[in-house]
Amino acid sequence: MHSFNITMPDYNENSRVFVELPFNVWELFNKKGAIRVKGTINGIPYECALIPRGKGIYLLPLAKKIIQKSKAAIGDALNVTMEPAHNNENQHKEQKADEVKEYRRIESIDYIRQPNSKACGQACVAMLAGVSVEGVAKAMHTNGSTSIGQIIEALDHYGIKHSDSNKRISKKNPDFSEVCILTVHMPQYSHWVLYFKGKFYDPEFGVLQQCHPDGKITSYLEIYSE
Repeated sequence: MHSFNITMPDYNENSRVFVELPFNVWELFNKKGAIRVKGTINGIPYECALIPRGKGIYLLPLAKKIIQKSKAAIGDALNVTMEPAHNNENQHKEQKADEVKEYRRIESIDYIRQPNSKACGQACVAMLAGVSVEGVAKAMHTNGSTSIGQIIEALDHYGIKHSDSNKRISKKNPDFSEVCILTVHMPQYSHWVLYFKGKFYDPEFGVLQQCHPDGKITSYLEIYSE
């Protein structure tokens, strides 16, 4: 059982709360991919799936009932204990099941506009999944801004296969994949845009042949459509 402290972050009561774990999960548990854990937060039992961000970095989702029971204020220290939720045999079965899981095949995209100024992430997931943006917002438990961890969790929910983490755009790696969710920095905000086989399905600005001229693409999450 691993024990550590985290700080209660500032959060929106209408959104899910995620805290980045202060250690490399791959190294600690000797396991990659989907990892389910259990333990206590300030003595309150929990069990959940960690949200991968790549290279062993994971997010711990804090359930609202845990926050309420712990009576933790923003900035308070939370003592967390954590261990894998399954034994080795169950982990092996889980890994085998994941290997044969059928992922969604994405052959085309129907454009969906974001319903408000912050729901671009939900719209990107909705276009890939072929479902309503309202349904995605419900599944993600938020109509507002989303993190890469929340988007990855939503893609997993809809059976959309993707890379483990965002890949940074750089001089050595200047290109993005033919299907991906782009991180685009606009002058006043960050924005999610779906790129699908030559076109930018921008939830705010429409279907574009090029990225919006005010935007700068900084990274991408590769989507495996086949």
